[in-house]
Amino acid sequence: MDEDALRALLREAVGETVADVLQTLLHLDREAFLREHGGTRNGHYPRTLETRFGRVSLQLPPGQGRQVLSRLPEAPRPCLVDVGEVAVALYAAGLSQRKAAEVLGLLLGHRYSHKTPSALTDQVLRAAEAFRRRPLPEEMAFVYLDGLFLKVFREGEGVGREAASVALGVTPEGRRQVLGYWLLPTERALGWEGVLRELWQRGLRRVLLFITDGLPGLPEAMGRVYPQAEWQRCVVHGVRWSLAQVRARERALLAQDLKQVYLAEDRREALQALERLKVTWGSRYPGVVGLWWRESGAFLRFYSYPRALWPYLRSTNLMERFIREVRRGTKVRDHKFSKEEAIYKLLYLEAERQEGRWEERRLKGFDQAKETLEEMLRERYAPQTQRSTQTS
Repeated sequence: MDEDALRALLREAVGETVADVLQTLLHLDREAFLREHGGTRNGHYPRTLETRFGRVSLQLPPGQGRQVLSRLPEAPRPCLVDVGEVAVALYAAGLSQRKAAEVLGLLLGHRYSHKTPSALTDQVLRAAEAFRRRPLPEEMAFVYLDGLFLKVFREGEGVGREAASVALGVTPEGRRQVLGYWLLPTERALGWEGVLRELWQRGLRRVLLFITDGLPGLPEAMGRVYPQAEWQRCVVHGVRWSLAQVRARERALLAQDLKQVYLAEDRREALQALERLKVTWGSRYPGVVGLWWRESGAFLRFYSYPRALWPYLRSTNLMERFIREVRRGTKVRDHKFSKEEAIYKLLYLEAERQEGRWEERRLKGFDQAKETLEEMLRERYAPQTQRSTQTS
């Protein structure tokens, strides 16, 4: 199929979609009109509407149909297109370089090499690096740390798995911010300590609580860089691991008993449920019960914070939502990247997109907890108790 045929097919497909959407809007508008003013359905008449995708044929209900069309914007006039912006938008949407080149050619009427989008989006690298180095606020109520494994090609080494690690902060007002992202060979404590020290050097000095999965050595790294911060271990990950260790027929019963621990009314009731867990399951699954006892302080830390925030604190769900969006961009690339710069592009574009969405959206519950969180930060980081941790 040649380029002209592809363009015609694209315009036809989009035109049909536009017609379907407009027809649905007209139908819903008529239904709302009849509910409000009464009356009955009284036929329709044909109307052709000019859009940027060509003419579309509609069936308008008399009267209110004209009101709907009068509110629709006129078909836009021809405008200049910034090829670089289009290339960046396609890359952010998850298209591979080769696919992006094909779409550029189809939309803009020129032939582009698969290297063209890469060259155009290289400008994103400068913005991505500036994003990674930008100064941070002095305090965050909570910081989530997590990551995902991606396949990266390195010259002379071939394709290997590397951990793309992300830090997500939440202010006492409930505003989210991507604090940074890194490529680490593995999720080792030494790598995480470097991440924490970078956050400190960029200005983040006061944190109430770090929320993570059970990453080996991470609590010790936190203790060296942020000794006054506390650690909450993700309850959801703990439950998943625990259920994977028991017989299938007993999973539902164990899950119910674990809920008594992390859905208790307070810490005292949670510890009582933990005692019952030990009596019921300790002899059959000592490893599972032992984990919850050894890490009870980390699993139950959220009970020390305002109740309205417990759903945010006992799991890394806020971070996992962001990582899911990043993964969508990796699927069309077959989860493989030709070089690490491509990963930084993807993480930056997704971080920018998400922060734009979060700008006017504060998390629920923080309005009533804000004063408490600010008081906790003042008390924990009072000058007389503050210790210097960055001597190296």
